[in-house]
Amino acid sequence: MTPDAIAMRIAEAIREGAYREGDQLVQEELAKRYSVSRNPVREALRLLEARGLVTIRDGVGATVRVLTPDELSEIYTLRIAIEPTIAQAVIDGATGRALQRLRVLAAAMEETVEGPEWLRTNFDFHSLLYELSERPRTTALLSSLLTAAQPYALHNIQSASGREQGDGDHRRIIDAIADGDAERLAELLVEHMVSAERRVVGVLQGD
Repeated sequence: MTPDAIAMRIAEAIREGAYREGDQLVQEELAKRYSVSRNPVREALRLLEARGLVTIRDGVGATVRVLTPDELSEIYTLRIAIEPTIAQAVIDGATGRALQRLRVLAAAMEETVEGPEWLRTNFDFHSLLYELSERPRTTALLSSLLTAAQPYALHNIQSASGREQGDGDHRRIIDAIADGDAERLAELLVEHMVSAERRVVGVLQGD
């Protein structure tokens, strides 16, 4: 298994909540899990450090990066600025099959009670939106921002009101795409990020 493949597997585990912010990533354990030597694991962790998912310190080793409230707020600010710009492109790229896939993912989020499953499905929902735009550079940038904030996404649904709003946002986003309403879609994407930022950053700040 290559360092890139190992990095992808570790990043997936972080996204799904198997590793939480601040958790230690022990090279020996990872090498055993992926049936490789420590060298490709070490390189994979360096790749993840470059992507902002992992922190490596002398004497401590690798840990899942802990974001400050300001860093997390910056991620949401960037998403708020960028996501509306792809609204029309998302609509243009949305086939009937893609809309059905979005509906399946939204329904799965509403039905699941398991944190890791919700994280995985939420990531897939937003990733599909980005992919529909068919803008590779923008998709790569948004995907990196989504991945960086993913370990904190569960804070977004800790309250019943947060869960209800998130589920409703996803349904309204799909409806706007189906209606071909780019202006409405752009507004909904901003509203979705603003409310998520308020809840997630609020938890970190102890509000």
